[in-house]
Amino acid sequence: KTVFTSDHALKLESVPDWIAIVGSGYIGLEFSDVYTALGSEVTFVEALDQLMPGFDPEIAKLAQRVLINTRKIDYHTGVFASKITPAKDGKPVLIELIDAKTKEHKETLEVDAALIATGRAPFTSGLGLENINVVTQRGFIPVDERMQVTDADGNVVCCINKLLHWAIVSQWPVWILTYDML
Repeated sequence: KTVFTSDHALKLESVPDWIAIVGSGYIGLEFSDVYTALGSEVTFVEALDQLMPGFDPEIAKLAQRVLINTRKIDYHTGVFASKITPAKDGKPVLIELIDAKTKEHKETLEVDAALIATGRAPFTSGLGLENINVVTQRGFIPVDERMQVTDADGNVVCCINKLLHWAIVSQWPVWILTYDML
């Protein structure tokens, strides 16, 4: 498999010489570290105008200086990967890049593999959140600056601790699914 998500990124039969990572958020950054440590050349493809757009600006600057620049990771910002063609019959993975604003073709990358790291979908359906009156936003559970979840009436029903990955819901400890939370 030459085009994959993070679900399969550690199950490859061999390490690609050159990998493009589409998306430079937390998942993409983590895997750039893994693949450069394994000897791969890494290129980021980011739709927004800067790498790590969802990061705190100071953390993004530090991460770029320590994790990107020192490893000579190449990157393209302000571009969409408009078409990705998996490798076949000895030919490389082709990634067509278009300008995010003008939608004009910029270039085509030829790499050995492509990791799609553009985010995760929430996994909250069936958890019974409606039973404690928690309203989701596009499936995500919104939290405030103190990592508290409130119900539709504004009452705190849950405090999420990102380090321990557990929560107190209605005064009973329960495990919360925190897939890719860190």
